[in-house]
Amino acid sequence: MDWLREQQPQAAFAAEFGLSPATVRDWEQGRRKPDGPARTLLRVIASEPDAVRRAARAS
Repeated sequence: MDWLREQQPQAAFAAEFGLSPATVRDWEQGRRKPDGPARTLLRVIASEPDAVRRAARAS
């Protein structure tokens, strides 16, 4: 998960992409694994972060 955060603190990453900070922390610490929709979102964030940022701001 570290590679997804683009060198941001967990809370900033979570807020930017509309995720719960606790969920991001649990993923990074291995307590939970992202489910299907979350895995898909993380893949899109990894490949097209600006598109996800635009979509998150629009909603």
